[in-house]
Amino acid sequence: MNQRKSLKELNLLDKFLFDEAMDDPENVKTMLDIILLNTRGKHPELVSPELIELLKYMERSTDEVSGECKSKRIQEMHRRVCQIKASEKTEVKYMQSWEERIMIKQEGIAEGRIEGEKALLKSLIEKKMAKKYSAEQISAMLEVDVSEVENIMKEIQNEKNL
Repeated sequence: MNQRKSLKELNLLDKFLFDEAMDDPENVKTMLDIILLNTRGKHPELVSPELIELLKYMERSTDEVSGECKSKRIQEMHRRVCQIKASEKTEVKYMQSWEERIMIKQEGIAEGRIEGEKALLKSLIEKKMAKKYSAEQISAMLEVDVSEVENIMKEIQNEKNL
């Protein structure tokens, strides 16, 4: 499982920090001004130095990279990003977000295992049905509740009737 970075280690390519930074309308305006108003998307040689600085800053949102930027707008955005990174409230939110992702991943693994077990059980019951065993006999052989076996047997029969 991926190791969680500390909030201070995040850069703007990390979804959490990007989302938090983009909650600030000034950061959105700065980013859109630099990207949309300077590139026009047709001639890479016309890309502004400010956009190049922004992209470097997004990859490594650090004091060092910000200090190398000539753009006052990027330096101001960095100041606001630093405020986000220093916020205890944001730290708690980030930790909760990370924990939620882990729980969702674990639930997905568990659901996959449960679905796999159900598919295996269904396959075993189907094989026993082909040998004409009763629900009670299958239940005893597989050590599964007879009502569950009966439900799966009905499901198999319904699928065959389609």
